[in-house]
Amino acid sequence: MLNNMDKKGGFVISLDFELGWGVQDTNRDGSYDGNLHAVHTVVPRLLELFSKYAIHVTWATVGMLCVTSKTDLIQYLPCEKPTYSNTVFSSYEIMPSIQDKDPRYFAASLVELIKNTANQEFATHTFSHYYCVEDGQTKEQFISDLKSAKKIAQQPLKSIVFPRNQVNKDYLSICQKEGIRAYRGNPKHPLFKSEQFLDGWHFKRIYKIADSYLNLTGHHTFSLQQIEKNHIWNIQASAFLRPYYSRLKILENLKLKRIVKSLQYAAKNGEIYHLWWHPHNMGKNIDENFEFLEKVLVEFTKNKEKYNFQSYSMSDVVKNLEINN
Repeated sequence: MLNNMDKKGGFVISLDFELGWGVQDTNRDGSYDGNLHAVHTVVPRLLELFSKYAIHVTWATVGMLCVTSKTDLIQYLPCEKPTYSNTVFSSYEIMPSIQDKDPRYFAASLVELIKNTANQEFATHTFSHYYCVEDGQTKEQFISDLKSAKKIAQQPLKSIVFPRNQVNKDYLSICQKEGIRAYRGNPKHPLFKSEQFLDGWHFKRIYKIADSYLNLTGHHTFSLQQIEKNHIWNIQASAFLRPYYSRLKILENLKLKRIVKSLQYAAKNGEIYHLWWHPHNMGKNIDENFEFLEKVLVEFTKNKEKYNFQSYSMSDVVKNLEINN
């Protein structure tokens, strides 16, 4: 049973599993390909580590990567594709240049591994890494995309993470109609407001990086009672797990302290701390990234033993909410 969560709090992890579909607009030169190839090593290693510490995780997965090849993908393509004003945002623009079994874009075996690992929730990151607040796309196109995501998943989808964290509240009722019960909203701070990709991007990125090392915006933890429902439940993010960066190596302890303090705050106050990242973030400096993540999980375990702090997927949180409502 997952009841009494309102008294003991919890640690939620969600991963944006997207491969090349998530960086197709920023990786046209192929400079990030090494990280994408490494995901095929990172995901099994993550699952092994999560199993070691009994960690529940939501894997928000781009539907297009769920098959073995471009040939297999064709049958799942939506009837209506997004008509972004800026066509660089469209995953369909790069399909002609992708090889049939390109490992940067397809990972059916990893999907099966996730589905067959205990305590892992398979969720959606839309079918095509769909940008929900960009100009040109429509509600009807989003509906078509989401239906394709459900079809290719071959199982019910209970949680969604919107690509680039572009939460369009007009689309939440659509998600509800398709059986989705929760989404990952943004922290309640102006820095994390949903907006188009290029709006104030450079300044906000610097501020967000700084916030990963120093507590500039707060812990962003929340109680079960504070979770809002607008058609579906908002299991909002608390922090992004920033990957190891050699030039900032000296600040790694600060980054760990930032997360540990927030975990402790959530555990002591019976609140939820929601950490997220992409598997491809760990595709460079893999050992350093895993060493850091294991330190986080060790700290979680300490809080579990001391405060009965628990590990939850997004759908686990929803089960608690529906028990208590």
